[in-house]
Amino acid sequence: MDNLQADATRLHIAGRKQFFFDDLIIESVQNLTRRVHSPQKVEGPLIQKDQPWERVTYFTCSSWRVIRDPDDNLFKCWYEDWQMHPDRLPETGGSFHDPSHYPSRYLFAQSGDGIHWEKPQLDVYEEGGRRTNIVLGDRQFRGEFGSVHSGYVFHDVLEEDKDKRFKILFEHCTPQGSDYRYAASPDGIHWKPWGEEPRVGWWGPHLGDVLTITLDLSERSYVLNTRHRFMGSGWVEPNSPVFKHFSAPYYPGQPWRNNKRRIFQARSADLINWSEPEPIVVPDDDLDNIDDHFYGMNQYDIGGMWVGFLNVFHQVDNTMDVQLLYSRDGRVFHRLLPGQPWLATGQPGSWDQFMVNAYGGPVAVDDELYIYYGGAKNHHDWWIVGANEGLDVPEASNMDEVSYCLGLARMKADRFVSLSANAVRSGILVTKPFYTEGGKLLINAQCNEGGSIQVEVAGGDGKVLDGYRRDECVAFTGNETSYMLSWKSNDQLPDGWLKLYFYISNADLFTFQLKG
Repeated sequence: MDNLQADATRLHIAGRKQFFFDDLIIESVQNLTRRVHSPQKVEGPLIQKDQPWERVTYFTCSSWRVIRDPDDNLFKCWYEDWQMHPDRLPETGGSFHDPSHYPSRYLFAQSGDGIHWEKPQLDVYEEGGRRTNIVLGDRQFRGEFGSVHSGYVFHDVLEEDKDKRFKILFEHCTPQGSDYRYAASPDGIHWKPWGEEPRVGWWGPHLGDVLTITLDLSERSYVLNTRHRFMGSGWVEPNSPVFKHFSAPYYPGQPWRNNKRRIFQARSADLINWSEPEPIVVPDDDLDNIDDHFYGMNQYDIGGMWVGFLNVFHQVDNTMDVQLLYSRDGRVFHRLLPGQPWLATGQPGSWDQFMVNAYGGPVAVDDELYIYYGGAKNHHDWWIVGANEGLDVPEASNMDEVSYCLGLARMKADRFVSLSANAVRSGILVTKPFYTEGGKLLINAQCNEGGSIQVEVAGGDGKVLDGYRRDECVAFTGNETSYMLSWKSNDQLPDGWLKLYFYISNADLFTFQLKG
C-alpha cells in the first residue's frame, strides 16, 4: 500500500473489519497464500430485449444501474435503450452519438427477489398507442429531458427531501447539442429536473460519457469517477502512418502523449461544484497489454476499505472484462492480479461471450453480495462501425448478432480476498500489534474438509494471555460470514494493544473484526 497510508493510526482498528487486500495488519505469515475470489455467475440473462419498443438494450458501461430500494425492498433497474441503426451511418455521414439519428431513453424494470424481473407498463410514456416502461427521454425529444444518454442513477441518502431521494446524472442530448443535467425522483419512475448543471473543475459542465457517482459517508461528500474532457488529446506524431478509424495510435512510455481511456476522480459537497478531476487509475505499460484501456470504474465502500470494479477494454480483440482493485481512502487504488480478470467473459456462444462490465456496485442480500453485470454476445464497436470500415465480422451486417443483457454473479459477503492454507501444511498468521477497545472476535471464514481455524490472543509484547491459548480455543470448522470465536472460559477480548495468532488448516480466512 501507499507509504503515506501506512501510518500507526491505522492500527487503532476499533470495530472495523480487517481485510487482507494488503499487508497492513500482517506481521508475518507461514504456509499461507493470498487468494482473490471471484463471484459465481447465475445462469442468465436476467433482463434482455423483449419489448417491441426496445432497440438496443445498452447494458454497457454507464448505461444501467441496479439498486435495492430500502423503502419497499424491491430491486430496481434503469437501463438505456439506444435507438441505434448502424445501416444509417453511411447515409447520414454523422457520428453514431448524434441524437438526431440515434436517440436514447431510459427504461425501468423491477424485481422482488433480484432474479426474476418484470417490465411494468407505466403511465409515463406511450409508444404506438400503448404504455411502456420508458421513464426518461423518447425518440422525438419531447419535454425537458430530450435524448437521455449515459445516465447514472443513485440513491442519495444525504438528501432529506423524500421526493428527491433518487437522482440521475445524464447527458441531455438534443439536435442542437448536449450538456449534463440532473433529475430527481421519489420512486425511480416519475422524474423531474433537479438542481443546476454540474461544474467540474475548470472545464465547467463538460463530462465524459462514462461516469459513476458514489457517496463517501465518512466525508458526507459525493465521488465522481469519470473521463477527462481532454483524455484523448495527447500529441499524435503527424508524420507517422496511421489508419483513420475508431482507434488512435498509442505511444508506450510517453505519458505526455497518453490518449488511452483512464479513470479520473472529482469530489463535491453539493453535486454541483466539483473539484478538478485527477487521474486515479491509469494503464501501466509494464503491467498491461499495449492495447488495454480502462473504460470506467465503480467503487464500493465495504467499511474501512473500498473495492473498485475496473472495466478493462481490450481494444484489438474488441472485448471487455472486469478487474478488482482496492483502496483505503477511496482515492488511491491498487490493483489485484493486474491483467487477470476478476469477472471474465462467458464461454464461446454464450450471451456474454465477448463483453462483461460491472457498473452498479454490489447489492447486499442476507449474507451474500449480488454482483449485477452487463454482458454482450457482440464486440464493443465492430457492430457499430464495421460496415463503414469494411470489417469482415457478422455483427457488422446483422443486428441479430447484437445483444446486450443484464446478468448476475453471486458471492458471500466480503469474500474478495483471503489468506489461505491447504490440506498439506497448516499455516500461521501473526498480526501486528493493534489497539482495540475489546469485544468479541468475529471471523468470516470457510473451512474445507477436515479444515479448522483456532486463535491465540497475545498482548502487544507477543506473550499469550491466560485463558487464550490455542488449546483453549473452540476450533472453527464451518463456513460463516460472521462467526464468533470463543475460548473455554471466555468469549470477550480485553482492550488495549493485542496481537492475534491465527492457526489455519485447509481453510480460507477473509476478515476478522472485534465487535463490542
